[in-house]
Amino acid sequence: MNISNFKWKKTLPYLLFFVMVVMVTAGSSFAAGTIYVSTQGNDDWNGLAATYDPSTGNGPKATIQNAIDTVTDNGTVSVAAGTYKENLYINKDVYLMGASPESTIIDGMQKKSVIQLFGSAMEPFNQFALTVNGFTLTNGNSTWGGGIYNYGGILFLINTKIANNRATNGGGLYNSGTASADSATVITDNTPDNVYGYPITPITSGDISQDVIPSVSP
Repeated sequence: MNISNFKWKKTLPYLLFFVMVVMVTAGSSFAAGTIYVSTQGNDDWNGLAATYDPSTGNGPKATIQNAIDTVTDNGTVSVAAGTYKENLYINKDVYLMGASPESTIIDGMQKKSVIQLFGSAMEPFNQFALTVNGFTLTNGNSTWGGGIYNYGGILFLINTKIANNRATNGGGLYNSGTASADSATVITDNTPDNVYGYPITPITSGDISQDVIPSVSP
């Protein structure tokens, strides 16, 4: 009998089982197309459910930024009603979906822009695309874009309010990329101005249905 082959045959099933567990865990944690966020969440949870389920271990994230970092490229971050004190950095194509502008607020805490969106530094012609739907963005403070600083990105604003932000240029929005907004979006009461840079293009119903809003599982 070849002892080494015998040991390998006994060990192989355990190795295969271990690899399968790792692949399933990685897939569920890091390849999700929708990540949930809640004020009752925890960033150590995987973000795969809107509320915590002890039987599966699935539960929402506590911060929007952690969810952005976790979700797949071109994925959706679904944010429950509440106030989130954050300054977001967008590093991929992502769709941010809030409950409503009245109930889902991102507070920039007077630290930076509430949201920073850039084109890809490594691939200048591969711009990151961001859709913001159903939020109020407030209390941002920056040199450029207190509410949103869009430097070379592709921005869609749907049913979103940008108010009471401050910047040297573009209190509400500094736009040096592409920006579009629907008729329900309001940019107001920002200092010293609401929009600086390239103008905002109106979103048509065709844009919304085809290009902006992805299908989201409940």
